[in-house]
Amino acid sequence: GDVTLSIHSDADKFLDNIDLSVPNKSKIRLPRPYDVMANVADHPLAITDTPVYWEIPRSGSTTMMNIAATCFAKVVASEVGELDGRATDATLQIIAKEYGNFVNVDTTRPNGIARAQKLGLIPSRIAGAIFSSYAYEISSLFDHKHKGRFFTMMRDPISRIVSMYYYQQVQGLLPSEDTTIVQFVAMNEDNWMTRMLANKMTGKIGAADLDVAKEILRRKFLIGLWEDKTESMRRIEQYFGWKFPSPVAQNCKNDKLYFEWNNKNPHPSIENEDELILQIQKINRYDVELYAYAKQLYREQEDLFWTGSGN
Repeated sequence: GDVTLSIHSDADKFLDNIDLSVPNKSKIRLPRPYDVMANVADHPLAITDTPVYWEIPRSGSTTMMNIAATCFAKVVASEVGELDGRATDATLQIIAKEYGNFVNVDTTRPNGIARAQKLGLIPSRIAGAIFSSYAYEISSLFDHKHKGRFFTMMRDPISRIVSMYYYQQVQGLLPSEDTTIVQFVAMNEDNWMTRMLANKMTGKIGAADLDVAKEILRRKFLIGLWEDKTESMRRIEQYFGWKFPSPVAQNCKNDKLYFEWNNKNPHPSIENEDELILQIQKINRYDVELYAYAKQLYREQEDLFWTGSGN
């Protein structure tokens, strides 16, 4: 699996001081759009509920989308359906690609989400799964009769940010060819996960925003972890009742989960670069805390699943 950073140093001390509690859970008001997202513990799932995958950059979202579309044969709403000039279609349609079926909307951009709402994506019940980074905006598609169900696969923020640097380097997306990882970390956006959940993409954020983000994860998200991907995937399948449409589909999932993701964008390890790790932690301290809290939720969510045999 993923390399866990095992350094006994300032970076470790940073992690030791993390507070995993949410103060006064009952007093934290979630932003209103989240009201129409089902609580993770609400059972059973209604037939009108739609799975919504929260895409975190450099955290295997494409792999998860391929698993949903190709292996589980779900009709997916993401950015794929608006490719090839479908953004001006007047009605919802299913676009067949060789790797699966997609709705002709783009749920990965705010104006694409607005278009999906206008076309009635959710009441149509065409989409078997929706993919988007915009957790706050995507909630606007739902109402109390048609709820969304969030799930995601999370990755340690340190590896995520390092991966982002090397990915942008390979793709030629860095500000200049000689931008170092230290410079990249200093100028890149901070605390992406916390900001996206709390809907605070600009300006300063603080502990109150982190509490909101923690509480959104606690109430609204089925959490998966890339560092425990086999069990995470098992939970997702069980939670949503996803069944393989054919015997080949199981191999399809294993190929994507274990081979495709592993081979993406190999890059040098920063395991011994303590100062760099500490710098990333300090700039992204809320995301580091949020991830530590997500790991705790992941352990607690085991209670949502039958583990005994014959149940």
